[in-house]
Amino acid sequence: MPGAKSDQVPPPNDWVALLLPGMTLNSTIFPDLGIPTLAPDFTTLQLGADGTCRELAEGGMAVYAALLDELLQADGRWDAARRIVVAHSFGGMLALRWLLEHRCSGLAAVTGLVLVATTAGPMFDRVSLRLLGVQELELRVGVRFLMGLWNRPSVTRLMKRLTSGMNMEVSAVDFQALGITSDLELDIAGWRNTDWRAMRSYRLALAGFDVRERLGEIPVPTIVLHGTEDSLFEPHVARELAQGLPHCELRLVPGAGHALTLTHETAVINAVRDLQQG
Repeated sequence: MPGAKSDQVPPPNDWVALLLPGMTLNSTIFPDLGIPTLAPDFTTLQLGADGTCRELAEGGMAVYAALLDELLQADGRWDAARRIVVAHSFGGMLALRWLLEHRCSGLAAVTGLVLVATTAGPMFDRVSLRLLGVQELELRVGVRFLMGLWNRPSVTRLMKRLTSGMNMEVSAVDFQALGITSDLELDIAGWRNTDWRAMRSYRLALAGFDVRERLGEIPVPTIVLHGTEDSLFEPHVARELAQGLPHCELRLVPGAGHALTLTHETAVINAVRDLQQG
């Protein structure tokens, strides 16, 4: 990381962390960072009767960036002297789009950025589901050809029923309390935690997401964390992301999957502390 590190972390009240969880998740996927935090929760967001609207169709991720602005403008904790963003999966993509929307200034003037298990896009080209893995060998399948089917309202409603015990209501999940050890467990719990219309909105926003060509515009000191066993994004996705960011360190976490923030909390905590000291 650029710059010399000091031996002491600044007092906690000088800092605030913005936590951006992956889609279907909430802030309980993150460990205690020892500083004040704030986090959006879009899991009950209903953008239209079936999860879509004209603004979403036209703006995509910009819609979520605007919603994030509203949260931060209304929360005085974001006025802290030093701000750090810790973002997972969808949250990482939102963080990148939001920083670019503001050119890393104003509301988006941040001291450091931790990106966990995420990509700069294109989202549906980068996702390859890990079906089986034995040592260096693994079987993966891409999802682009499935997205049109998965995001039909009838299919999304069916998936919600099947993963939530036939209950269409949102049941807020404390992910820390579940003892999750696998990406599949995380995915199923996430469906319980999310309105089916919000799921469709997430996917529609991601359909056109791709900021690879603009990563050089983000001068924020960044640490990219990625598990070697991530069931959605292969490690090369993290390498490409880290290579595109001007001031970035890539940390591959052996044995970690997409649920890295829950299964390898120390890696997240250490990344935050290293950015504070940088």
